[in-house]
Amino acid sequence: MKYIIIAFSIGIVSLLFSCHPKERKTIISKVTDSTKNTAPDAEKIDSIRIDSILHEATGIAAAKQDSRFQEKYVVTLPDSSSQVEVHLSSDYYFTKAHPHLIIKRYAPYYTYINIFVKTDKGLQQVASNEIPYMQAEYTGDTILDINGDHLKDFVVNWYGSNGCCLKAFSDVYLLRPDEQSFSQGFEFINPTFSPKEQIIRGVCYGHPGQTEMYKYKWNGEAVDTLEYIYYEKNEKDQKTGKLIVSNKLPDSDNYKVLRRLSAIPAEYNKIDGIDWFKGR
Repeated sequence: MKYIIIAFSIGIVSLLFSCHPKERKTIISKVTDSTKNTAPDAEKIDSIRIDSILHEATGIAAAKQDSRFQEKYVVTLPDSSSQVEVHLSSDYYFTKAHPHLIIKRYAPYYTYINIFVKTDKGLQQVASNEIPYMQAEYTGDTILDINGDHLKDFVVNWYGSNGCCLKAFSDVYLLRPDEQSFSQGFEFINPTFSPKEQIIRGVCYGHPGQTEMYKYKWNGEAVDTLEYIYYEKNEKDQKTGKLIVSNKLPDSDNYKVLRRLSAIPAEYNKIDGIDWFKGR
């Protein structure tokens, strides 16, 4: 049964208490030469400053003659209140045919990552990601084939700052067959990816021994829900020693029990977070 991807919201409460994969919006835009039409006000000044740093970085990259380069520098904001560390890196990261430019901005309260390709009309943004420090900690990113289609994808990893429990997230941007653009971002909680199977397994948000595991499958630029697994409980809220496999999370519409098990399937025993699921 296909699961309908939900549009991403930055609210950490909805992130931490939902196990469903979410779609993170990617803003596709051309780099322009001016921001003179932007009307600054008190609420937008910080955003405008951060945007201007990206504009400056793309200008630096556009002037480069080589497709492979790296550059780092620090920008002090006009009021000297803080600094933004900027990393530019261009190379054939995803394909031998098209170089991609990756710009990272480490600002006081956010980490921003933007990916561009060069076209005959200039630099074109093909993916973007931002992580707020107040709600999450950026832990790194990687380039690899995550869905088994033999194309290298981009994965941003971060850890939720609020709430209890295990909350390691991955935002996945799939490289499309044109080898230049990316899909919208998919957000997974506590995932373990199996590209050869085109499967994602993981542990939902919840207390140790009290939460669910999930199993999803890539379906092009969509994700199908295959099953959820969790401990069966009796009317006294005590574990019976059995596990339930269902098509949806408990209390969901059209919820259906698929089968009862006496032990955790072997395919789940090596995923990240399995000890959390078991309550160890």
